[in-house]
Amino acid sequence: MNALATCCRAKSPGQGSAGMVAAPVFSSGSCAVVSTYLSYDLVVRNLKSSLDRVASDAQTERLAAYYKENIDKVTTVDEFLDDYRLYSYAMKAHGLEDMTYAKAFMKKVLESDLNDSESYANKLTDERYRNFALAFQFVGQVKDVQTDAQETAIIDGYKRAQVDLAGDVETETNYYEAAIDTVTSADQLVKSKRLFNYVLEAYGIDRGYYTNDHFVKILTSDTSDPNSYVNQLVTDNAANSAAFLKMAQAFNFNADGSLSAATAQTADQKEATVYLYVDGAQNYVSEYTLAREKKYYSAKMATITSVGELTSDTRLFDYVKTAFQLDAGMTSSVFKSIVTSDLSDPNNYAVTNGGAAWVAIAQKFNFDTAGNVKAGYAAQQGTQIIETNSAYAEFYDDKDVERMDSMIDYYKTKLSDLTDVDVLLGNAALRPILLKPFGIEAGEYTDAELRKALTSDVTDPASFVNRSRDERLVKLAEAFNFDGKGDAAVPLLAQNQLAITRTAKDYIVNKIRFLEGDDKTKAKTAAEAETKYYQEKIQSIRTVDDLLADRRVVDVVLGAYGFDPANVSDEFLKQIFSSDLDDEKSFVNQQTDEDWAELLASFNFDGDGNLTRETVGTVQQRGSALETANMYLRQSLEESEGESNQGVRLALYFERMAPTLTDAYGLIADSALLEVFRVTYGFPSEFSSMDVDVQAKIVKKNLDLSEMQDPAKVKRLLQRFTAMYDMENSTTDPVLGVFGDGSAGISGDLLMSLATLRSG
Repeated sequence: MNALATCCRAKSPGQGSAGMVAAPVFSSGSCAVVSTYLSYDLVVRNLKSSLDRVASDAQTERLAAYYKENIDKVTTVDEFLDDYRLYSYAMKAHGLEDMTYAKAFMKKVLESDLNDSESYANKLTDERYRNFALAFQFVGQVKDVQTDAQETAIIDGYKRAQVDLAGDVETETNYYEAAIDTVTSADQLVKSKRLFNYVLEAYGIDRGYYTNDHFVKILTSDTSDPNSYVNQLVTDNAANSAAFLKMAQAFNFNADGSLSAATAQTADQKEATVYLYVDGAQNYVSEYTLAREKKYYSAKMATITSVGELTSDTRLFDYVKTAFQLDAGMTSSVFKSIVTSDLSDPNNYAVTNGGAAWVAIAQKFNFDTAGNVKAGYAAQQGTQIIETNSAYAEFYDDKDVERMDSMIDYYKTKLSDLTDVDVLLGNAALRPILLKPFGIEAGEYTDAELRKALTSDVTDPASFVNRSRDERLVKLAEAFNFDGKGDAAVPLLAQNQLAITRTAKDYIVNKIRFLEGDDKTKAKTAAEAETKYYQEKIQSIRTVDDLLADRRVVDVVLGAYGFDPANVSDEFLKQIFSSDLDDEKSFVNQQTDEDWAELLASFNFDGDGNLTRETVGTVQQRGSALETANMYLRQSLEESEGESNQGVRLALYFERMAPTLTDAYGLIADSALLEVFRVTYGFPSEFSSMDVDVQAKIVKKNLDLSEMQDPAKVKRLLQRFTAMYDMENSTTDPVLGVFGDGSAGISGDLLMSLATLRSG
């Protein structure tokens, strides 16, 4: 129905849709005519008011309420398609109303894996189908015991725990080395909890099984007397007797508990105890280990007088083996043969049996052929000891690095296909990485308690972890994704997985829009780098504060929604993210651009800015549901206006869709957009039948699509379109009515002149 036919409906001058101001009318013969532009302008002048008018329609309200109340009850594609009210509502919202009948086709669309470029929806040329599939999460919500971000965080936590442990070991050792020299009796040592715990850990003894009196008797035993308390324990083969004897030998106490020497331990005894503690307390060697071993080696080597002294000291010999990458099983006799080789003899042991490598080792020491230090020399000196220390520093942690990497690889492999919390807890080899990052000690909690923690909903204040008041358990639960039954669950993220995919895609599209050649390639590379960062970081964001603290992530989201980050302040964002979507008067709902509300709704945050499952939905996340409702209202508004004037509907549609265009072919593929272009520039109705490439050239010549990002330029184009539309549909120009009865025509020359004008 054209505008002229529509305007001739019987309607009194003030008549119009409920809540809408009646437009001025002009006399045109026997018919009241309203210009298309004026009708369009009345709608968009206050678009929010126009949409509210549509939303207040009783039928629209009922449909919207039904959709909102029932979409979360759907769990499968078939359930969705079988509920006509839900299905048809969504189809109309996405501009697919005419395809509502094609359920089998739409089922294929909804079941497409959008991460697969070969999936059904991705292979369709019409983007509406892909966008429709993106609005739902029938496919794409992957159950995962641990996301990549969670896995990285727990592994980083495990590594950090080792560093922290090394720091604790150093702190405790510094305390011990200073405090042990102040001890004057065995009783004082045993009663000094921190000090004696250090001793017990060094010798591998559990304090909980023994009394203080027992330990005093051990420390005051005469280790040379076979009938002493400690030696009787050894004779009886009592538990830990070997450790007790070793501990007794490390201290100097008389039978009455007093000191038998100047201090409780000599320097060597203290060093031996510290060595045992450091070696036993750490899971892996550390820089603190390196510093201690280097110091010990340098000091001891200054006192060495023979090869035998070196090899009889296990720490020294291990240091040398590590520094020179010698086999751990190398015997002292072989090593002696190397370093005592007569290098002036071309057939010496080192060169004959180990070649240049062993000759180089021999050159690092100053032993004669008998195995003694050469007169006038130290066992090592100058560059020799410097190079040995340097070599040790390079290789000292190789085995532990390999051991840690092996453990981490094992963890990743096991977690990759793990779906049951009981399997996780039943694998003892996984326990260190499971617990250490959170500071939980082995045996501190039972398996039953750990299971309750791992299957807790951290967003529920009444859950086990939140009632435990142990923040370590909360962090443990946050690191995994198990449901209440202990099965793998979909991770609770700041945005659902499909929303993340869509945000990344939209950001890239917006960044490369209208670019070509090298400019497009560079922009795409940069955009992909930003979306990669966003996709990685969004997985670890758990609060609004976390999100707003990373402006780089926020800017990707803003760019995806078509906002210029440079024009959006941090304060504005705080107000947006502190808004209540259910409150019509909240800051976000007062924005003229409904995209702000949709952006906020795409995140799974509650009113306090924390993650919540309330917004995740079953088949549609809160943001997608809101977007569907908004799109339905917009479609309804356009349809409603089209009933009175198809030109207004076309203008509203163009205003909505033009900013999404990326090239001329996108415009040509959309018959409504092409019609606006054709009418605007005065091309005949046969224009759409021309060769597509020819059409594209004409579009590019007449219309700069990049300007369609500017609302002011879109408005000017639509002013021209509506004028041309009215002329093409024989609507009388109201100005001409001043000069007569409105029957005056417009010359073909004038129409041609208008058609050749460029927009703007």
